[in-house]
Amino acid sequence: MLTMRSLQPFIEQDLGKKIVLLGGPRQVGKTHLALHLTKKLLGHYYNWDDAGDREHILKKGFLHDQFVVLDELHKYERWKGFLKGLYDKYHQNLKMMVTGSARMDVYRRGGDSLFGRHYHFRLHPLSVGEVLNPKQILPPENSWSMETPHKENNEVFQQLLKFGGFPEPFYTATEKEHERWSLQRRELLVRQDIRDLTQIHMLGLVEHLMLLLPNHVGSVLSLHSIKENLQVAYNTVGQWLQTLERLYICFPLKPYSTKMRRSLHKSSKVYLWDWSQIENEGARFENLVASHLLKATHVWRDLGHGDFELFFLRDRDRREVDFCVCKNKKPWLIVETKLAETQVSEPLYYYSQKLSVPAIQVVAKKGISQQNGPIKIISADSFLATLP
Repeated sequence: MLTMRSLQPFIEQDLGKKIVLLGGPRQVGKTHLALHLTKKLLGHYYNWDDAGDREHILKKGFLHDQFVVLDELHKYERWKGFLKGLYDKYHQNLKMMVTGSARMDVYRRGGDSLFGRHYHFRLHPLSVGEVLNPKQILPPENSWSMETPHKENNEVFQQLLKFGGFPEPFYTATEKEHERWSLQRRELLVRQDIRDLTQIHMLGLVEHLMLLLPNHVGSVLSLHSIKENLQVAYNTVGQWLQTLERLYICFPLKPYSTKMRRSLHKSSKVYLWDWSQIENEGARFENLVASHLLKATHVWRDLGHGDFELFFLRDRDRREVDFCVCKNKKPWLIVETKLAETQVSEPLYYYSQKLSVPAIQVVAKKGISQQNGPIKIISADSFLATLP
């Protein structure tokens, strides 16, 4: 099991400069990382959900510590003002990290009082590259262009594809324990996180929505069909999806459209942070690649390599490519996923010529590495091993 996550050294560097905000899904490893840093930096860990810790936090009983972790502090209505006051008065002597299983803008009201006072990191599920080499994050220009075709790559890839990237089920690696973990996590998300962070009362229907989403991964999401299935208002479905996004349950992908006249602007896709919940093999593989690419764009952006974003490509002529990585608002890399097909995707070729960017066809099957004109066709285990 990993004793260190790849973001740890970068977080340690930034702790001496500003407050570090660390977000990410429930059970992705934030608490483990926080406790590891607490032990290393001789600090203390406090959880807002614990009544005793909550009282200690409000009384600021940690001001003489060298380092403090405040977990789930965003559940406090005035958390931003609270941190602002701490930073302005004590930041020269106190290193602070705030962690949470919801996006840090869940309670946003008005302006951001922490502007200029914090660095933001997002802890993602484990990826092929992080499991194989947690001490290395390649810069974007050196990542996807390198190949590492090793047997260990495929073993890690297959394990991630089956059990997902959350540490507990990944390292346990048994179907029985994965099923138990999945049921318990969904119960916690619905009965605790959604209940505590929202005004939603129809928790059973929200849980139903969570169970429907795996069947919609990889295709343009139809809110109308979900509305009909749940028998709720169209706007209600949209609001619930936003809630699931803020709680790191799913993430949307929008079509890239800046320079493309015939692209579709309104359609979006949805993917899951836990791709192991998807039964369809092709959709699960596509989601795994989507998660790896999203993690890469977040890491590169958070570490200052550029304004990286992830989109997909689709136009009115039904030409579609799964993923388009943009750097500073311009296409930088396009990626298509296939389970075993090594014949070049026609839309991938079309967009590679139109956008003049590198194009990669990622195949789940191992042992593939070939160049077909401008298109690189490569096995997923080799391609993903180079990403953060």
